[in-house]
This record gives sequence, C-alpha cells and structure tokens, in this order.
Amino acid sequence: MMLFWILSFLSIPLLWIILYPLCICYFYKFKHGNKVYILYFPLLGQFKYRIDGVRFQKDVIYFKRNIAYNYPEVELIITHIFSRPYFIFIKPEKVKQMLYNYTNYKKRTDEIFRDIIACKGLVYAEGQQWKDQKRELSNFFTFESLSSKIPVIKLLIQETLQYQDNQRVNIIKQCARIAQRTMQICFFNQIKDEQINGQHLSEEFQDLSKYFIYVTYGSLIHQMRCFFGIKSLSTMKSYFMTAYEKQFLQRVYGVRNYINNLINNYQKGSDKDVFSILMRDPLSEDVREQIIHQYITFVFAGMDTTSHQAGMSIYMLAKHPQIQERLREELNKINFEEIDQKLINSLPLLNAFVNECLRTQTPSDGIIPRLSVKDHYVGEYLIKKDWYVDAGLQPMMTHPQYFENHLDFNLERWLNQSEPEAFLPFSYGPRNCLGQHLAKIEIKLILIYIMKTYKVILDDQTNLIMECNFLYAPQDDRLVKFIRI
Repeated sequence: MMLFWILSFLSIPLLWIILYPLCICYFYKFKHGNKVYILYFPLLGQFKYRIDGVRFQKDVIYFKRNIAYNYPEVELIITHIFSRPYFIFIKPEKVKQMLYNYTNYKKRTDEIFRDIIACKGLVYAEGQQWKDQKRELSNFFTFESLSSKIPVIKLLIQETLQYQDNQRVNIIKQCARIAQRTMQICFFNQIKDEQINGQHLSEEFQDLSKYFIYVTYGSLIHQMRCFFGIKSLSTMKSYFMTAYEKQFLQRVYGVRNYINNLINNYQKGSDKDVFSILMRDPLSEDVREQIIHQYITFVFAGMDTTSHQAGMSIYMLAKHPQIQERLREELNKINFEEIDQKLINSLPLLNAFVNECLRTQTPSDGIIPRLSVKDHYVGEYLIKKDWYVDAGLQPMMTHPQYFENHLDFNLERWLNQSEPEAFLPFSYGPRNCLGQHLAKIEIKLILIYIMKTYKVILDDQTNLIMECNFLYAPQDDRLVKFIRI
C-alpha cells in the first residue's frame, strides 16, 4: 500500500510535464484554428522533430520549413520543452511586434551562460546594463570605424585563404580564423595570434559551442536538473555532473584564464579598444567579470555567425557556377588592394548574391529564445509569463507568401527592388545585431578575394547534412574545392 502511494505521488509531476503542454497546444489550436500548428511529443517536444529532421531529411529545421511551405496560413508553431510551452512565430508582422517590444522578455541564458560565459556581455545583458553597454560600444561600428578595419581584414584574408588546386578545405573553419583575428586585432588590439588548449582561439570557441549545445540541449540529465531548479554548473558539486559537463567546464575555465591574463597584462595604447572602454581603476571583480563576458561575446558573435554565412556563401558559388561567372565579370575591373567600403556597397550583383545567401542559408535558425517576463499579447495570441517565445527566421525568409519561387536561388529578386518585410537575417528592433555591417563587409571581402583568385567547385566527397551546433550549419564543412585562376 505504501509503495502505491509513493508511486502515485511521484507520478504527479510526470503527469504535469506530459499533460500541461498538451492542453496548452490544443487550447490554442481550438481557439485560432489553421493559424496555429502543433508539434507535441511527450517530454521531448521540439527536440523530437529536430532529431527526426537530421535523421530523415538531413536538415535539423526541416519541420519548420515543411510547415511554412505546405501550410502558408500558419502564423504560429506551438511546441514545448518538457512542460513549458514554446511559441515560434513565422510571419513577419508578429515577429517584428515581438522583437520591437523587447522589454516583454528576457533572453534565455540557460544555466552556463548565466554566470561564467556571457550573461554580462552585450548579447545577454538586460535593462540599463544593456543600454549602457550599447552606448559605450556603438562607436566601434560606425561607418568611419568599420572603414578603418578594411585593410586589416583584407590582409587576414590574403594570408588565410591560400589553397592548392583541388585541396579539401574546412571552409567555415578558415573563415572563422579570419573573423576571430579581425575581432582580436580591431577590437582588442591583440596583434599576436595565440592558442588555447593547443589550438587556435577560433577552433576552441567552435568546439565550445558544440559542447554547449550538447550540455544544455542534448543531455536529458541536464534537462531534468533544470526542471527541478538545479542550473549552474559553476556552483554544482562535481558528483552531480556528467563526464562531458566536467570536460566542458574545464575548457570554459581555460578560456576565462586566457582572458584574465590579457586583462592583467593590458597596457593602454594610443588607439581606443574595447579593453580601454571597459577598464576601471581600481579594477573590481565585477568589472573584470564583465570584461571576460564581453570578450567572449565579441568573439562568439563576431566569429561564428560571420564564418558560417561566409562559408555557406562560398558553397552557393560552387553550387551555382553560372552565377559565379556573372559575379566574376562584375569584379573583373576591381583591384582587391584598392577596395573600400564605398566600392563594396556599389556592386549590385555581389550585394544581391549576399542577400540571397542570407535569405536561403542564414546561420540563425531563429533568435536566442526569449522567456516572457509578464503576460502579454503578440497580435491575438496571449503569451503567459515564463513561456518561451522564438522567431522562425529560416522558414520566414523562404516563405512562399513573401518570396515568389521561394525555393529558387535567384539574384533578380534583389535587383532594383526594396527588401521584403520578411527579410530579417540580423533580427529586428532595438536589439538587432550591432555588428551586422561588419559581418557584411567581411563576407563580401572574402567573396571578392575568392572569386578573383580561384574557381570554386563542389567537393563531391561531402554529403551535406544541416544540423544545429549553436548555429544552423553543415555537419561537415568540407564543402568546396578551389582551382587557382
């Protein structure tokens, strides 16, 4: 009898986890009809559909694309993470309303980010702290400031992108080296290219992003701990951690020690850098922590998205050889050494190509998930406090309602036409991407150099499988080969 009551008591939270999101899903489906699409699976929620996407379609977000393409009337996908509802908007008017009213949400910092990586950096900071940081750092992203960085970027590109004919290349990793060194030199005045744990900083950060995805999303043990309120790895007893989590934490502290050494050895020069903006005298532990988080934020935000987009853009050159030749003709009269920001922006075919790559190959599957801080409405949809909200950028930017022949890779849609309302590769509203113009400059310079130096062909040994390792990216980035012109 006692065993019966114990099992009955333990079954209550399990029933709650299973039934609560199911009730929410079908209440909204009953209320809003065909505008809502339900993705429910006990406990796993959207993770089940992501796993199936990779397994059966070689695309982790196939489920979102399929809904947008086959049910164009759908505005909202409702799924869940354990017991918590998860709303994904896929129509621009709802996405823009959500992102513009950013004070209704806080970004999902998910445990590890909370205290040892990035929650005090620009991407994850909230309220007045975020406003102060944006004001302090915005001057690094003005037209004049970005123009001054172009010579450094060009030099890094010329040094890095050197290949033998038909050599297999990890193209995203190569672009990450360029973006990472750009961040170090232009924003932190780090001329020396150093290593962490025996590899380049860009490779260490890429590895950490994969560790992070597994630790926070791929581990059922971690998800169960979070459900019961046990979150931070840095304060958790080691016997509660998995071996993978211990290894992740050790590498995170290796990166933190590296940045701490930079802070301790920093000497202010004549040029302004991020260190000089953030440093205080005396240097408190809180300020030191903010600098560590800001450094990690700059490298992650400035390296990962840019390198993935650049790598996938090079892949699209190889996939569409006729477009590659059209672009090369536009670039024939340009001397790479003489390129400046004004010239970059005056190349219509190149700009159209980059926009079409951003539309079809964006590395951001969605936004960083938001947690609602109060009850509010997005359009006619009630969002309750502590529910998750997201934007399906990929399905929105390839949606048949907003893009004619939406699956075609077509530069003409960008020539002599304004940008469609559904084109939001850098998010929207006050908290959109501060570094978007720098990212475009780096991508365009990489593409110009590649097309003036090499013919790009597909690597037929690679089977393209798109997964989500922090970003929406290929499982194997050996996508192309180069033949020197």
